[in-house]
Amino acid sequence: MNVQLLVAGVSMGIIYGLIAIGMVLIFRSVGVMNFAQGEFLMFGGYFCYTFNKILNLPIVLSLVLASLSMGVVGILFMRSSYWPLRGAQAKAIIVSAMGASIVFKEGARLIWGSIPVTMDRVIQGTAHLGQATIQWQNVAIIAISAIIMALVYMLLEKTFVGNIMQATAQDQYMASLTGVPVIVSIGLTFALSAMITGIGGGLLAPIFFLNNTMGATAGAKAFAAIVIGGFGSVPGAVLGGLIVGLVEAFGGAYISSTYQLVLIYVVLIAVLMFRPQGIFGEKIQEKA
Repeated sequence: MNVQLLVAGVSMGIIYGLIAIGMVLIFRSVGVMNFAQGEFLMFGGYFCYTFNKILNLPIVLSLVLASLSMGVVGILFMRSSYWPLRGAQAKAIIVSAMGASIVFKEGARLIWGSIPVTMDRVIQGTAHLGQATIQWQNVAIIAISAIIMALVYMLLEKTFVGNIMQATAQDQYMASLTGVPVIVSIGLTFALSAMITGIGGGLLAPIFFLNNTMGATAGAKAFAAIVIGGFGSVPGAVLGGLIVGLVEAFGGAYISSTYQLVLIYVVLIAVLMFRPQGIFGEKIQEKA
Protein backbone atom coordinates (compact mmCIF):
# COMPACT_ATOMS: atom_id res chain seq x y z
CA MET A 1 0.00 0.00 0.00
CA ASN A 2 1.30 3.47 -0.90
CA VAL A 3 1.92 5.17 2.45
CA GLN A 4 1.98 8.61 0.87
CA LEU A 5 -1.48 8.13 -0.62
CA LEU A 6 -2.75 6.60 2.62
CA VAL A 7 -1.68 9.60 4.71
CA ALA A 8 -3.02 12.07 2.13
CA GLY A 9 -6.31 10.18 1.90
CA VAL A 10 -6.76 9.98 5.67
CA SER A 11 -5.92 13.68 6.10
CA MET A 12 -8.49 14.72 3.49
CA GLY A 13 -11.00 12.19 4.78
CA ILE A 14 -10.77 13.46 8.33
CA ILE A 15 -11.45 17.00 7.08
CA TYR A 16 -14.54 15.73 5.27
CA GLY A 17 -15.38 14.00 8.55
CA LEU A 18 -15.22 17.33 10.41
CA ILE A 19 -17.55 18.94 7.88
CA ALA A 20 -19.88 15.94 8.07
CA ILE A 21 -19.92 16.04 11.89
CA GLY A 22 -20.94 19.70 11.71
CA MET A 23 -23.78 18.82 9.33
CA VAL A 24 -24.89 15.92 11.52
CA LEU A 25 -24.97 18.10 14.65
CA ILE A 26 -27.28 20.58 12.94
CA PHE A 27 -29.39 17.79 11.41
CA ARG A 28 -29.86 16.15 14.81
CA SER A 29 -30.68 19.51 16.40
CA VAL A 30 -33.22 20.93 13.94
CA GLY A 31 -33.94 18.03 11.55
CA VAL A 32 -32.66 19.84 8.47
CA MET A 33 -29.44 19.30 6.51
CA ASN A 34 -27.35 22.47 6.28
CA PHE A 35 -26.22 22.81 2.67
CA ALA A 36 -24.16 25.90 3.54
CA GLN A 37 -21.78 23.81 5.67
CA GLY A 38 -19.07 23.82 3.00
CA GLU A 39 -19.03 27.61 3.10
CA PHE A 40 -18.22 27.40 6.83
CA LEU A 41 -15.01 25.64 5.77
CA MET A 42 -14.20 28.36 3.25
CA PHE A 43 -15.05 31.26 5.58
CA GLY A 44 -13.05 29.73 8.43
CA GLY A 45 -10.08 29.47 6.08
CA TYR A 46 -10.34 33.15 5.21
CA PHE A 47 -10.54 34.12 8.87
CA CYS A 48 -7.39 32.10 9.48
CA TYR A 49 -5.73 33.81 6.51
CA THR A 50 -6.67 37.20 7.95
CA PHE A 51 -5.15 36.47 11.35
CA ASN A 52 -2.07 34.71 9.95
CA LYS A 53 -1.10 36.72 6.86
CA ILE A 54 -2.73 40.11 7.34
CA LEU A 55 -2.30 40.49 11.11
CA ASN A 56 0.90 38.37 11.17
CA LEU A 57 -0.16 36.12 14.04
CA PRO A 58 1.25 32.58 14.53
CA ILE A 59 -0.63 29.91 12.62
CA VAL A 60 -1.77 27.96 15.70
CA LEU A 61 -3.18 31.12 17.31
CA SER A 62 -4.76 32.04 13.97
CA LEU A 63 -6.52 28.66 13.83
CA VAL A 64 -7.91 29.14 17.34
CA LEU A 65 -9.10 32.70 16.63
CA ALA A 66 -10.61 31.62 13.30
CA SER A 67 -12.51 28.84 15.03
CA LEU A 68 -13.86 31.25 17.66
CA SER A 69 -14.84 33.73 14.94
CA MET A 70 -16.72 30.98 13.13
CA GLY A 71 -18.64 30.29 16.34
CA VAL A 72 -20.03 33.82 16.10
CA VAL A 73 -20.77 33.29 12.39
CA GLY A 74 -22.62 30.07 13.23
CA ILE A 75 -24.87 31.88 15.71
CA LEU A 76 -25.58 34.69 13.23
CA PHE A 77 -26.34 32.08 10.57
CA MET A 78 -28.79 30.34 12.91
CA ARG A 79 -30.55 33.60 13.80
CA SER A 80 -30.89 34.76 10.20
CA SER A 81 -31.33 31.56 8.17
CA TYR A 82 -33.01 29.08 10.53
CA TRP A 83 -34.73 30.67 13.51
CA PRO A 84 -37.14 32.97 11.59
CA LEU A 85 -38.24 29.92 9.54
CA ARG A 86 -38.29 27.32 12.31
CA GLY A 87 -42.03 26.80 11.96
CA ALA A 88 -41.93 26.51 8.18
CA GLN A 89 -41.50 23.41 6.04
CA ALA A 90 -38.04 21.90 5.83
CA LYS A 91 -37.66 22.83 2.18
CA ALA A 92 -38.01 26.53 3.05
CA ILE A 93 -35.12 26.24 5.53
CA ILE A 94 -33.03 24.33 2.98
CA VAL A 95 -33.61 27.07 0.39
CA SER A 96 -32.67 29.64 3.03
CA ALA A 97 -29.40 27.80 3.72
CA MET A 98 -28.66 27.62 -0.01
CA GLY A 99 -29.23 31.35 -0.24
CA ALA A 100 -26.90 31.89 2.70
CA SER A 101 -24.20 29.85 0.93
CA ILE A 102 -24.34 32.28 -1.98
CA VAL A 103 -24.04 35.18 0.45
CA PHE A 104 -20.98 33.54 2.02
CA LYS A 105 -19.30 33.00 -1.36
CA GLU A 106 -20.00 36.47 -2.67
CA GLY A 107 -19.17 38.06 0.67
CA ALA A 108 -15.80 36.30 0.71
CA ARG A 109 -15.13 37.48 -2.85
CA LEU A 110 -15.94 41.09 -1.92
CA ILE A 111 -13.89 41.03 1.29
CA TRP A 112 -10.84 38.97 0.30
CA GLY A 113 -11.02 38.93 -3.50
CA SER A 114 -11.20 36.04 -5.94
CA ILE A 115 -7.45 35.37 -6.24
CA PRO A 116 -6.48 32.14 -4.41
CA VAL A 117 -4.38 32.68 -1.28
CA THR A 118 -2.45 30.50 1.14
CA MET A 119 -1.02 30.71 4.66
CA ASP A 120 1.58 29.20 6.93
CA ARG A 121 1.67 25.48 7.65
CA VAL A 122 1.33 24.14 11.15
CA ILE A 123 4.48 22.05 10.53
CA GLN A 124 6.79 22.86 7.63
CA GLY A 125 8.61 20.33 5.48
CA THR A 126 8.26 16.68 4.56
CA ALA A 127 9.24 13.30 5.96
CA HIS A 128 10.54 10.33 4.01
CA LEU A 129 9.36 6.80 4.74
CA GLY A 130 11.00 4.48 2.28
CA GLN A 131 10.12 5.85 -1.15
CA ALA A 132 7.13 7.76 0.20
CA THR A 133 7.26 11.50 0.81
CA ILE A 134 4.81 12.62 3.50
CA GLN A 135 3.93 16.24 4.13
CA TRP A 136 4.06 17.12 7.81
CA GLN A 137 1.00 19.31 7.25
CA ASN A 138 -1.03 16.19 6.48
CA VAL A 139 0.17 14.63 9.72
CA ALA A 140 -0.79 17.85 11.56
CA ILE A 141 -4.25 17.76 9.97
CA ILE A 142 -4.82 14.21 11.21
CA ALA A 143 -3.56 14.96 14.73
CA ILE A 144 -5.45 18.25 15.17
CA SER A 145 -8.68 16.85 13.71
CA ALA A 146 -8.47 13.79 15.97
CA ILE A 147 -8.05 16.08 18.99
CA ILE A 148 -11.05 18.17 17.90
CA MET A 149 -13.18 15.06 17.49
CA ALA A 150 -12.18 13.84 20.96
CA LEU A 151 -13.03 17.24 22.47
CA VAL A 152 -16.42 17.28 20.72
CA TYR A 153 -17.15 13.80 22.08
CA MET A 154 -16.23 14.88 25.60
CA LEU A 155 -18.35 18.03 25.30
CA LEU A 156 -21.44 16.14 24.11
CA GLU A 157 -21.12 13.09 26.38
CA LYS A 158 -19.40 14.31 29.54
CA THR A 159 -20.61 17.86 30.19
CA PHE A 160 -23.84 19.51 31.31
CA VAL A 161 -23.84 21.77 28.23
CA GLY A 162 -23.55 18.68 26.02
CA ASN A 163 -26.49 17.05 27.80
CA ILE A 164 -28.59 20.16 27.15
CA MET A 165 -27.64 20.13 23.47
CA GLN A 166 -28.49 16.44 23.13
CA ALA A 167 -31.78 16.83 24.99
CA THR A 168 -32.79 19.61 22.61
CA ALA A 169 -31.76 17.51 19.62
CA GLN A 170 -33.96 14.62 20.80
CA ASP A 171 -37.12 16.66 21.51
CA GLN A 172 -37.22 20.45 21.49
CA TYR A 173 -40.70 20.64 23.04
CA MET A 174 -39.96 18.32 25.94
CA ALA A 175 -36.64 20.04 26.52
CA SER A 176 -38.39 23.40 26.78
CA LEU A 177 -40.87 21.95 29.31
CA THR A 178 -37.96 20.94 31.55
CA GLY A 179 -36.54 24.46 31.48
CA VAL A 180 -33.92 24.03 28.76
CA PRO A 181 -33.41 27.32 26.85
CA VAL A 182 -33.99 25.89 23.38
CA ILE A 183 -32.78 28.90 21.42
CA VAL A 184 -29.53 28.95 23.41
CA SER A 185 -29.02 25.22 22.93
CA ILE A 186 -29.62 25.40 19.17
CA GLY A 187 -27.37 28.45 18.96
CA LEU A 188 -24.58 26.52 20.69
CA THR A 189 -25.06 23.64 18.27
CA PHE A 190 -24.75 25.93 15.25
CA ALA A 191 -21.73 27.62 16.82
CA LEU A 192 -20.01 24.30 17.51
CA SER A 193 -20.81 23.09 13.99
CA ALA A 194 -19.29 26.21 12.44
CA MET A 195 -16.23 26.10 14.72
CA ILE A 196 -15.19 22.54 13.95
CA THR A 197 -15.84 22.99 10.24
CA GLY A 198 -14.18 26.39 9.96
CA ILE A 199 -10.90 25.22 11.42
CA GLY A 200 -10.64 22.74 8.56
CA GLY A 201 -10.31 25.59 6.08
CA GLY A 202 -7.23 26.88 7.86
CA LEU A 203 -5.73 23.39 7.87
CA LEU A 204 -6.38 22.77 4.16
CA ALA A 205 -5.32 26.16 2.76
CA PRO A 206 -1.54 25.54 2.94
CA ILE A 207 -2.01 22.41 0.78
CA PHE A 208 -4.86 23.53 -1.50
CA PHE A 209 -5.08 27.24 -2.20
CA LEU A 210 -7.94 29.04 -0.48
CA ASN A 211 -10.66 30.55 -2.68
CA ASN A 212 -14.30 31.48 -2.33
CA THR A 213 -15.57 28.41 -4.22
CA MET A 214 -13.73 25.67 -2.31
CA GLY A 215 -16.66 25.07 0.05
CA ALA A 216 -19.05 23.75 -2.60
CA THR A 217 -17.01 20.68 -3.56
CA ALA A 218 -15.98 19.95 0.02
CA GLY A 219 -19.59 20.21 1.17
CA ALA A 220 -20.74 17.79 -1.54
CA LYS A 221 -18.12 15.24 -0.49
CA ALA A 222 -19.06 15.67 3.16
CA PHE A 223 -22.71 15.03 2.29
CA ALA A 224 -21.64 11.85 0.48
CA ALA A 225 -19.76 10.88 3.65
CA ILE A 226 -22.93 11.34 5.72
CA VAL A 227 -24.97 9.16 3.40
CA ILE A 228 -22.28 6.46 3.40
CA GLY A 229 -21.88 6.56 7.17
CA GLY A 230 -25.57 6.90 8.01
CA PHE A 231 -27.75 9.97 8.59
CA GLY A 232 -27.56 11.33 12.11
CA SER A 233 -24.56 9.22 13.14
CA VAL A 234 -21.42 11.04 14.31
CA PRO A 235 -19.23 7.89 14.07
CA GLY A 236 -20.77 7.29 10.64
CA ALA A 237 -19.79 10.82 9.58
CA VAL A 238 -16.18 10.17 10.57
CA LEU A 239 -16.01 6.76 8.87
CA GLY A 240 -17.80 8.06 5.79
CA GLY A 241 -15.36 10.95 5.56
CA LEU A 242 -12.39 8.59 5.76
CA ILE A 243 -13.88 6.37 3.04
CA VAL A 244 -14.44 9.37 0.77
CA GLY A 245 -10.91 10.65 1.38
CA LEU A 246 -9.31 7.28 0.65
CA VAL A 247 -11.41 6.72 -2.49
CA GLU A 248 -10.43 10.19 -3.67
CA ALA A 249 -6.71 9.64 -3.03
CA PHE A 250 -6.31 6.10 -4.38
CA GLY A 251 -8.87 6.48 -7.14
CA GLY A 252 -7.24 9.66 -8.35
CA ALA A 253 -3.80 8.05 -8.34
CA TYR A 254 -4.62 4.66 -9.86
CA ILE A 255 -7.65 5.38 -12.04
CA SER A 256 -8.04 9.06 -12.95
CA SER A 257 -7.75 12.34 -11.06
CA THR A 258 -10.33 13.79 -13.45
CA TYR A 259 -13.06 11.48 -12.18
CA GLN A 260 -12.40 11.60 -8.42
CA LEU A 261 -15.88 12.93 -7.65
CA VAL A 262 -17.42 10.34 -9.98
CA LEU A 263 -15.62 7.54 -8.13
CA ILE A 264 -16.92 8.85 -4.81
CA TYR A 265 -20.49 8.78 -6.09
CA VAL A 266 -20.00 5.27 -7.48
CA VAL A 267 -19.12 4.16 -3.93
CA LEU A 268 -22.11 6.15 -2.63
CA ILE A 269 -24.48 4.41 -5.04
CA ALA A 270 -23.04 1.02 -4.13
CA VAL A 271 -23.68 1.69 -0.43
CA LEU A 272 -27.24 2.85 -1.16
CA MET A 273 -27.88 -0.34 -3.14
CA PHE A 274 -26.71 -2.78 -0.47
CA ARG A 275 -27.21 -0.77 2.73
CA PRO A 276 -29.48 2.24 2.06
CA GLN A 277 -29.46 3.38 5.70
CA GLY A 278 -25.67 3.76 5.64
CA ILE A 279 -23.02 1.88 7.60
CA PHE A 280 -24.10 3.13 11.04
CA GLY A 281 -27.66 4.12 10.15
CA GLU A 282 -30.73 2.47 11.59
CA LYS A 283 -32.55 0.01 9.37
CA ILE A 284 -35.24 1.63 7.29
CA GLN A 285 -38.69 0.16 7.90
CA GLU A 286 -40.59 -0.57 4.70
CA LYS A 287 -44.29 0.21 4.52
CA ALA A 288 -46.64 -2.68 3.87
